[in-house]
Amino acid sequence: MKILKRDLREGKITLKIETLDDLWHLYNVIQVGDTVIGRTTRRVRIGDEDSRKQESVRKTMTLTLKVDDVSFHSFANRVRIKGRILQGPADLVSIGSFHTLNIELGNTITIIKEHWPQYILKRLEEAQRSRASPIALIVTIEDGVAELFLVADFGIRQMSRIRTSISRKRGDQKAYDSSMREFFQEVVTAVRTALEQNEVGLVVICGPGFVKDHFREFLLSSQIKGLPPVIAEATNTTGLPAAREILYRGVVSKVLTELKIETETRLMEELLTHIAKDDGLGAYGDEDVARAVQFGAVEHLLITDRRLRQVPNNERREMDTLIRETERSRGAVHIVSTEHPAGDQLDSLGGIAAILRFRIEH
Repeated sequence: MKILKRDLREGKITLKIETLDDLWHLYNVIQVGDTVIGRTTRRVRIGDEDSRKQESVRKTMTLTLKVDDVSFHSFANRVRIKGRILQGPADLVSIGSFHTLNIELGNTITIIKEHWPQYILKRLEEAQRSRASPIALIVTIEDGVAELFLVADFGIRQMSRIRTSISRKRGDQKAYDSSMREFFQEVVTAVRTALEQNEVGLVVICGPGFVKDHFREFLLSSQIKGLPPVIAEATNTTGLPAAREILYRGVVSKVLTELKIETETRLMEELLTHIAKDDGLGAYGDEDVARAVQFGAVEHLLITDRRLRQVPNNERREMDTLIRETERSRGAVHIVSTEHPAGDQLDSLGGIAAILRFRIEH
């Protein structure tokens, strides 16, 4: 993400969206009630209303919207922003009518807020610092079945699934080897496609047996141009559970710069361990967390993006104060995505929790 212009006196920040992660950050930055300015296309009618020659055409224009709804479509690589038109070409649009901006990679958008919370400004700064940071491709594989997953700040997204019948005639090693080569070639094609469509910094091949190791050798011998580092890791199963297992074990961060999703997953494991032990070092819920912040006891404050998005403006400002106080006492703040299991776990605890430096006596 690139910050093109920042003028907080006018409450205005202009951003250029460069990566898939940027779309996820944008989704969490824009809130209902904000004002956004962006280029878009809109179908308009050309010609006299009384004329039969009137036709409908698409026109490119710049519109200013009052945000009514925001949605993230990871399958389409876009953020959709719906709102009422505040400004636009008077001859082409009706002020007050609704329009939807589709924000995709390469687009520029201006966001105007009455108040920019500190945690949102920090998120934008971190997104800009990690511009073009690579994401990981996880390939889970066993005989005849492979699944590809992308892992980034937005969570885990399935890319493709390959299923092939493998010859298992007793004693017919040639038939088995031939069917496995065909299967491996299909998976290599899927990997190649994923690399062409995404900026991948690491390929993790995993599974319970030796197939993962054989496929790694096959992939490395395929001479894919620009192939990132490829590692093989043993997992207890395949599919989504295997991808989650890779994240829980912190495999990706051992090779690449630590991904935010792994940090959140490990912190949630630590939090749940403290809660299970009842050692006083895990707090959750508004009252307990606020009390821990007041005592300066918070080492890690965890809040779900959903919680921040859904609370009213007055509560969001209280959250902002909570975040500022945590950072003032040198605690770390983590906005946890609900697009992956750690976020779901935190959401079940009320959307806010903390890992403490020391126990607070009641």
